[in-house]
Parts: sequence; C-alpha cells; structure tokens
Amino acid sequence: MTAKPSLLLLLAATAVLLAGCTSPATSDSSNSDGGTDSSEEGSGPSVDAKGTPCEENSSGVELFSDPSISQSPEYGQVWGDGSPLVIGYDDYTSGTLGYEISYVQDDGAVIPVTGGFFPDPEGTTFTSTDLLFNSASDGYYGIVDVSITTDDLATEYIGAYCMVLAISE
Repeated sequence: MTAKPSLLLLLAATAVLLAGCTSPATSDSSNSDGGTDSSEEGSGPSVDAKGTPCEENSSGVELFSDPSISQSPEYGQVWGDGSPLVIGYDDYTSGTLGYEISYVQDDGAVIPVTGGFFPDPEGTTFTSTDLLFNSASDGYYGIVDVSITTDDLATEYIGAYCMVLAISE
C-alpha cells in the first residue's frame, strides 16, 4: 500500500510541531552537527529592539548556522510584519523546512511565540512572509529556529538567527 502525499505532509507537519516542544540549541550543545556558531562575543550589532539581545539570553539558546545555509537573515532583521524571511539551504533535496519563533524578554528568558512552515522553495531558496498577530513580542529581539524534516520524518535544526519581531496591524 502506498501512502498518499497529503498523509506524508500531515505526518511531516506533526513531526516538526512535536520537535518544537524542546529547545533546539542550548549552551549544552557542541554544534557537533558541523554547524557554525554565528554569535559574536558580547552583544551583536547595534539594533533598535526591546528586551535582551539574543546572545545574552538566560535560557542558553545559541545562535548558529549550518554550513549548508547559503542565505540567512541578517542579525536584527525585522520579521513578522510581512517582511521576507529568506533561507538558502544548499543541501535541500526534499522534505519540509519549518521555523519556530521565540522572543527574548527583558530578563533574558526565551518565550515561544509561534511556528510554521516555509512554502515550497524556488530551487533551494525558501521564503516566508508570514505575519505575527496578538503577541507581546512586538519590537523585541526574537530567535528564529529553522529546521528540516525529511521524508522519513527525521528533524534536524539547521540554524538559529536573531531577528526583531514586528506585529502585523
């Protein structure tokens, strides 16, 4: 019996959502997956945002980017108001790219906000212009965790990026 594509998509979506129940990158991780650490010592570039800068969070979340990422958001880029979030993933052949959004409070705590999936890519480039609504995260530093769920439902985190969250009006 062959599984229908819609069933496979539903299973992949469920796997990504369940994977979001845990913190993907913490200070205990050694980036043994070959990822590179994209954080700087101390504060990142000067950004007009509320809360604690991403790399100074008290939850142990570390910023990183897998070597196969050829395009990623700039530190402090605004997202959530329809501005594009673009990820170039050179190792993409199939599967579903997803994201999880958290914001960094004044006390450094990382608070989950939402998550979603990127639409089908153009080649190996994924773009999302999703909107954020009804959230206390407006104007705060946000951490965007990007993951790939393969057709066999294995999920791997391929990046964690610092952005500034903006609520759509």
